[in-house]
Amino acid sequence: MLRFDSSVRPSAMAAKTLIVGLCLFMSACVPDFLLSNPDWVVIEEGEHEPMPKRKVGLLISPGQITAEVTFDSSCVYDIGAIDADDWNKVIGLGFVGSKDQPLDGVPPHQIDGARVGWRYNTKTKRIDLGAYAYIAGKRVDFKVAETAINQPTRLTIKIDYDRKVYQILGGTPIPFTHDKSFAYATGLYFGGSQPAPHRIRVKIVD
Repeated sequence: MLRFDSSVRPSAMAAKTLIVGLCLFMSACVPDFLLSNPDWVVIEEGEHEPMPKRKVGLLISPGQITAEVTFDSSCVYDIGAIDADDWNKVIGLGFVGSKDQPLDGVPPHQIDGARVGWRYNTKTKRIDLGAYAYIAGKRVDFKVAETAINQPTRLTIKIDYDRKVYQILGGTPIPFTHDKSFAYATGLYFGGSQPAPHRIRVKIVD
């Protein structure tokens, strides 16, 4: 049983609770070495993310996260005009800390975090790539680039703690306000509002 010193301040207690929750969250992921084809990450039809989770983990003061990503033909989809502009997510991170972090079920990456967004563009027949960040709970997102189906593409998020900016895919820097250094990597996610319309798979080479 976990025990906490009653003299610990509430903010420190909240941080400890959050860290314990994150450890349990990460324990649901599958290490690459246990898989026969570890680079491919799959989301089944009707789901938002892989089950169990993939390509996630804890980070301390990360300066950059990067991966070579390939979207194959399974990433071609049409979910209708209403949700067509919703961003899915691929690589990213969320920062953990008691400041500005409510304990009401909102995940830390939706308070302070940065991810690469992706979506299939039915007009261009290509994958749009975008910056997708939360700054003190407020979302910032915009398109930065695009790539072709089956084209390996290097994706990078840089975190500059001195200037306090994220730079996603080399796009316009996004200022952040936090002083957090403890983070976790986020993995592949479909949505937006809708779950995967069919089996989606993406190759992610760290």
